[in-house]
Amino acid sequence: MIPESAIYVVATPIGNLDDLTLRAIKVLKSVDIIAAEDTRRARLLLQHIGRDKAEVISYFDHVEREKAPQLVDRLLEHSLSLALISDAGTPCISDPGYHLVREARKRGVTVHPIPGPSALTALVSASGLPSDRLLFVGFLPNKKMALEKEIGSWKTLGASIVFYEAPRRLKTSLALIHALYPNAEIAIGRELTKLHEEILLTDPVGALSWCNNHEFLKGEAVVMVRIGDAPADTPEAKENKREALIIEARDQFKKDASLKDLLGLYRDRGLSRSELYQLLLEAKGFYGNEK
Repeated sequence: MIPESAIYVVATPIGNLDDLTLRAIKVLKSVDIIAAEDTRRARLLLQHIGRDKAEVISYFDHVEREKAPQLVDRLLEHSLSLALISDAGTPCISDPGYHLVREARKRGVTVHPIPGPSALTALVSASGLPSDRLLFVGFLPNKKMALEKEIGSWKTLGASIVFYEAPRRLKTSLALIHALYPNAEIAIGRELTKLHEEILLTDPVGALSWCNNHEFLKGEAVVMVRIGDAPADTPEAKENKREALIIEARDQFKKDASLKDLLGLYRDRGLSRSELYQLLLEAKGFYGNEK
């Protein structure tokens, strides 16, 4: 029997329904309310376990700060129990839930973890990279300067870094990692626990090559990076940076960026203007006419 006025943070499958735990099923069948990031997906999951008539409410990023106090009010006033689920995986790990859990704890409502699937732990466990020191940074910043600042801050951490990335931005992030950390080791996971699961362990060059061969990636990727110890100013490292910048520039030219645009965009990459100009001409030879 579920105790009164409690919240259960329930992990749900990231791809394979067989990964739903017996304890998660028991909780989802017993609570009064289910707060879901996506109510449609939640109802499909509930149908799978035989609970078609559960009360399911929408609880996603843009409403969670506002809804958290209201939900806790309701739980306390009516002595109700609630299960929190995300689209897939474990709530509060780059998914909604933080504000609700925080509000509940502040007001004395018990919060129980119901552990299970997570893209983060799935990749870490099967990556082959060390996990003795681990930093999870969620989704990387969208803006170029913020992205460079974030990735640049990894240099002295001495840890493996894990992040989630959208398919359309993956190549940009990998190219910057290539430029800054040519000796890094990289693990990439996609379609984890699904039929076409793929886990790659490689270096930055291999990661970019893999990305170039997967032009139409679907779904988020999970990436784990271990920074190498070799100096980044060797001739080989400089050539790696040059290759990475060419790859970046080609992608920008594909998007109709002009030569002038990219001279400004890449002016802080440690090259003289003439060196950068020649490099961009080399990249531009693959796409379009000079603007």
